Amino acid sequence: MTRTRPFLAATAALAIASVTALAPVITTAPAAGAAASCTGTSLVQGVGTRDKVRVPTVGNGSGNWHCELGLGNDSVAVARLQIALDEWCNLSAGLTVDGDYGPLTQRAVRNVQHAYHVTVDGIYGPQTAFAMLWPVAGSGGSACTLIG
Repeated sequence: MTRTRPFLAATAALAIASVTALAPVITTAPAAGAAASCTGTSLVQGVGTRDKVRVPTVGNGSGNWHCELGLGNDSVAVARLQIALDEWCNLSAGLTVDGDYGPLTQRAVRNVQHAYHVTVDGIYGPQTAFAMLWPVAGSGGSACTLIG
């Protein structure tokens, strides 16, 4: 029996060390289906037009607009969203374009979500991007289109 205890203790210590070492990896993995954070902007094709619009994307120039922004984000992607929210086609939110996703940007996103009949949660994501109108690049805000 005395020979088994040291073996069991070593095995238990190894198992605990393995779980402890893997815990940060396991807990930092994104949830299945979770959208990546928007960190840049890209020109993407508008729907039914030759016009392009600049939207928040996963990295600069990626074209991948399937990403999210929410309270606490601070980036060029947030600034691009704020510009779009300030246009007449999205209820002219009257935001200061500062790149900071604060309570005023969250409220503007909620208003757009409500107006376009999507889930109202104040988080900008693919559903909101698809539903809202985007100012056409180079139009000075005089023309807007959908993306998708």
